[in-house]
Amino acid sequence: GSQVTVYALVELIVERAAEFWASQPASSSCKMKQPLLIAWDPPPPEWIKLNTDGSVIGNPGLGGCGGVFRDSQGQWVLGFTRNIGFTTALAAELWAIRDGLQLAFNLHFNHIIIETDCYVAFQLISTAPNPHHPLGTLILDCRALLNKIPYARLRHIFRESNMVADTMAKRGAQSSSNFTILYNCPTDVELLCLADVVGIGYPRT
Repeated sequence: GSQVTVYALVELIVERAAEFWASQPASSSCKMKQPLLIAWDPPPPEWIKLNTDGSVIGNPGLGGCGGVFRDSQGQWVLGFTRNIGFTTALAAELWAIRDGLQLAFNLHFNHIIIETDCYVAFQLISTAPNPHHPLGTLILDCRALLNKIPYARLRHIFRESNMVADTMAKRGAQSSSNFTILYNCPTDVELLCLADVVGIGYPRT
């Protein structure tokens, strides 16, 4: 009998609480936040966009990196992957930027936007170098290559707009080869590339 009474009391409390909240005016602090849709943006005409990413299983752990070059129509220009071996997440991100910049320089991509979703890598390359940083050589390589390309812009983006590069980085981590250039879009990223072309956004809460 007492157990039934307790259950009835709980139900009554829940019911009264629901009635109370339903009677309250809507408040901005009580509203559910709508997720922000993040989409990949194509570069301006005559420019190339390079998206890069790193992937590490554990930190440190076995990792790789990758990237993709696309034109103002979102069309595949070039892709690359690298198996780095045992590394850290930050090192993988820097390797991706460095490899992408080296390719851009070699291929004379003089108008290029480079995007990374790693804010730490972005900051390390964008600010005055620390000569004592353990990844100082990689950072200096990235800075030197940026300065060699006439119109190069490094940007930090959300990972939701970096899906293709993320997939390429995972391919690199799983690859048995050191460095691979892909002249055609791999079948496992075709749908992701198409989603970017048509402007599909991914939710970021």
